[in-house]
Amino acid sequence: MKKLILRMVKVTVAIILIFSFSIWLFVNFAPVFGDDAKGESLRNIKASENFDGEKFVNLIETKLVTKDPQENTIAISDIYSAFFPVASKNPQRKLPSAKFKSSELLNNSFVWFGHSTILMQTDSLIILTDPVFKYASPVPGVIKPFEIEYPIEIKDLPKKVDIVLISHDHYDHLDYKAIQELDKRVGQYFVPLGIKAHLLKWGIPEEKIKEKDWYDVIYYKNTSFTMTPARHFSGRGLNNQFSTLWCSWVISSPDLNVFFNGDSGYFDEFKKIGEKFGPFDIAFMENGAYDLDWAEVHMLPEESVQANIDLKSELMFPIHWGKFDLAKHTWNEPIIRACNEAELKEVKMVTPLIGQVFNLENVPHLKWWELIASELD
Repeated sequence: MKKLILRMVKVTVAIILIFSFSIWLFVNFAPVFGDDAKGESLRNIKASENFDGEKFVNLIETKLVTKDPQENTIAISDIYSAFFPVASKNPQRKLPSAKFKSSELLNNSFVWFGHSTILMQTDSLIILTDPVFKYASPVPGVIKPFEIEYPIEIKDLPKKVDIVLISHDHYDHLDYKAIQELDKRVGQYFVPLGIKAHLLKWGIPEEKIKEKDWYDVIYYKNTSFTMTPARHFSGRGLNNQFSTLWCSWVISSPDLNVFFNGDSGYFDEFKKIGEKFGPFDIAFMENGAYDLDWAEVHMLPEESVQANIDLKSELMFPIHWGKFDLAKHTWNEPIIRACNEAELKEVKMVTPLIGQVFNLENVPHLKWWELIASELD
């Protein structure tokens, strides 16, 4: 009996060791985690005013966790709700969408693919932001996108994408598999400091990558791309938070002035950006995956509306919702709150279907999420 118990203990220990070693190998060597900056890229990071010698820092003091210290524990109810969400938390049917045809993307038009992925054309340039087409997780299948009526795949995109803009390296904004599949179509990648190393790890040619700091400008043909600050953080591994920079983008062509938010908590820099680069024709504003427990690195919908006002933007397009379950709120709460606040503040809102091409002369305001709610009643 003792020999059997001893053998069982040895087998259990062996399984634990093998499992732990497998996790270590995955975290340290799986390409999805990217790579650390080296050479010129590392020198540029160390020379940045936004790098304190060990990590990148926000312009103002920012806490990742804003939970009351006396309540700084994970409640059993939080764990339960994460694994067993209420039925209304996520869509119970495929989200309505438009069937995207790349031929419909004409000059000065836009299309939203859900979350923070926008495809636009201006000055005859095709621009794609934060391309995530697979999963918002390093492990396939863990955080899957919601189902939509007309799924959009990379093969549906134009054959040539001139510029891919990246705001930061979190998994819901930088998709390893999508980048690999996209690359044969892409002319240039414009990324914040440190992200070049990830792309190089994934086989992207160095000459296709331009890596910049806050308020650096890249001129491409007749269009300028200014990397502007955000209030957020970064990291793809267990111990590399703040190792790469995060940002927003100002895209200025002869015909359009566009702001792309990326992820950010609310801060006064929105006003400075609006004063320096505004007014904007349209601002794509983060509006989802928020929580009072991380209130300084993500905006509440009401703050997103105020940020749009600060930016002096004519139109607000709420993004960062409608694709993944990344927070405790219901899937449609962000857009409902944003629309209510926009109406109070007299802010013009753009709310097309996923996959619907539009321009500024034909601005859609479709409350399609209400259709789903009525169908389920």
